[in-house]
Amino acid sequence: MTATAPHESVLSRKKSYWVFGIIGGILLLAGSVFGIDWINYFYQTGSIYPAIGKPVITLLAFVIVLLVGKNYIDKRDWWLLFLAFACMLPTDILMSIVPLDPNLTVGGLVFMIGGVLSIIAHLFLIVRVGRGLPYLKHFWKGNLLQKLWLPVVIYGSAVAVMLILWPDLVRVGHAVIGPIYTAFFCTTMWFSWETVRHKLYPTPNAWLCAIAATSWYITEILGEIYNLALGDISNIMFCLVWVFYGTNVVLWALSGFRWNEHHEGAKRHASK
Repeated sequence: MTATAPHESVLSRKKSYWVFGIIGGILLLAGSVFGIDWINYFYQTGSIYPAIGKPVITLLAFVIVLLVGKNYIDKRDWWLLFLAFACMLPTDILMSIVPLDPNLTVGGLVFMIGGVLSIIAHLFLIVRVGRGLPYLKHFWKGNLLQKLWLPVVIYGSAVAVMLILWPDLVRVGHAVIGPIYTAFFCTTMWFSWETVRHKLYPTPNAWLCAIAATSWYITEILGEIYNLALGDISNIMFCLVWVFYGTNVVLWALSGFRWNEHHEGAKRHASK
């Protein structure tokens, strides 16, 4: 595996101005998008501005990933993040198109293509944050309860929500892709929090990944409630989804930078 980048590759002050300038632009764009979403909900104005603005947020986050340059943790880590975003951007474009066309349903081809691309994005992120999965090598040894509670909470809560929504999942044609996709975003969240527990990333990167994955987890729960067309509650969820998903894409992008000069956990990982 590629060796950890030297301390000279820590994000420079000059580049940080560009990065945080883009984040400022994202925040302004996000504020306007969310505002129009609520105006659409309360006044039924039907503006397509949010459908355009939301993928632009992902595009700007992708630009942040491209700005990482030599400031990566290691090359493999950056490439996996890049490939994840290469799937996330078209996914977000497709998912923004679906609500605009009454002929496009959440059980239709366009939505399913977006769903498959999103699964592929999760695969890249799972490999990325897994960092070789050292915590699974001796998983059944030691204090098992201490190791099990995290995946049990993550997968258990998702399964509980899915069981409650199951009749509606079947109704919209998500009986297959729903459980499959749930397994992927839950695994991304689990592995991301393991990087925090086992210090497999520098501390800022570990927390950025964990919070990003948690935001994506919340996004998928809210998004599926919207997909089920349950009336006002679904429409409200639609207005909330990108609050969390926008957070998710920005934090994933920022997790690609090296923020600390030294990190023993990353060095141990690089040597494996």
